Amino acid sequence: MRIAIAVTARVTADTFVQGFARFAATNGHEITVLADGLEEHFERIGDGSLRFVPISMRRDPSPKQDLWSLFSLVKALRSIKPEVMVYATPKASLLGSMASFITRVPTRIYQLWGLRLETVHGPGRAVLTALELVTARLSTSVLANSDSLAKRYQSLHLANPKHLTVIGKGSSHGVDLEYFSPAGCAASPDCTAFEGKNSANSVMTLGFVGRLHPDKGIDTFIDALELLITRGRNVSAVIVGNDEGFQKTISDRVSSVLDFVGYAQDTRPYYQAMDVLVLPSLREGFPNVVLEAASMGVPAVVSDGTGVRDSVVDGETGSIFPVHDSRALADAIQNLIENPDLVERFGTAARKRAEKHFDQEYVWRETLSFITG
Repeated sequence: MRIAIAVTARVTADTFVQGFARFAATNGHEITVLADGLEEHFERIGDGSLRFVPISMRRDPSPKQDLWSLFSLVKALRSIKPEVMVYATPKASLLGSMASFITRVPTRIYQLWGLRLETVHGPGRAVLTALELVTARLSTSVLANSDSLAKRYQSLHLANPKHLTVIGKGSSHGVDLEYFSPAGCAASPDCTAFEGKNSANSVMTLGFVGRLHPDKGIDTFIDALELLITRGRNVSAVIVGNDEGFQKTISDRVSSVLDFVGYAQDTRPYYQAMDVLVLPSLREGFPNVVLEAASMGVPAVVSDGTGVRDSVVDGETGSIFPVHDSRALADAIQNLIENPDLVERFGTAARKRAEKHFDQEYVWRETLSFITG
């Protein structure tokens, strides 16, 4: 089967699409990946094939560039003649749905990885809502990567419930259980646990992995750290990720226990150093970092934001607190400090849940079955 997959940026294609695309090609399908910044490439893989096609696209609104991107996608699809078009990320999904509709691709699947409009207000929200409606209405299916995201999408009347699907327990990518594991880390010479400013003296090391964007709720995490220090809890913390607009005044006493390490290609040394992952996001699709931590045997304390709450079973693989509530987050962390046996128990259960529901190849296989079915 000829399948085209479009995402906006090369980094997304490299991180989240390439593995699945290669898996699908190995299973005999002709796969074409389209994204900005790709290098033209073609290879035969068994009975299938894998092709990369660069399509100039910008994440931010740019009417002139967007029209050119649409034209380029239409031209590419007329050459590829896919039987199925799959698209994810906002810009690629909007333009991909239009281009595949124009070129009469029979099956058009919108992979919904999050709902940006949830944290936008005023005229901007109305615009984003209109764009979501266009994308959903031009698609034959909307594949959401978590139950709560699908329910939120449905509550906003953005798609026909009959066209809205979630596979299994969610997640569009799953997790590489061998790579993200204590054994996998031990086998890698560069994977040694990170040592932070206060890690040697603390009773618990907390961690965050992800973009430092306002939607990630980093301010809630910082405020919770302040509360824990006020309560006399000796903790340390590490934040891993690129700065994408984080603005927060941090007190000297929080700074003394907190390490900002920036982007890391290999996040396993930081999971190795953590006792608990903290994810206070306002919204997600389905957070991959929680699965990565779980695969490493690290439990998570997460917000009850859309998509975030699907990643943890409260009281079994971690804890869930109300979004924006730094006091509730501090209370959840303090409970784990006072009951260290829970950390080990939650971590073990998190790894078992990842093995049962989120093995990467299992998620790929189920996704491919849906796409080709």
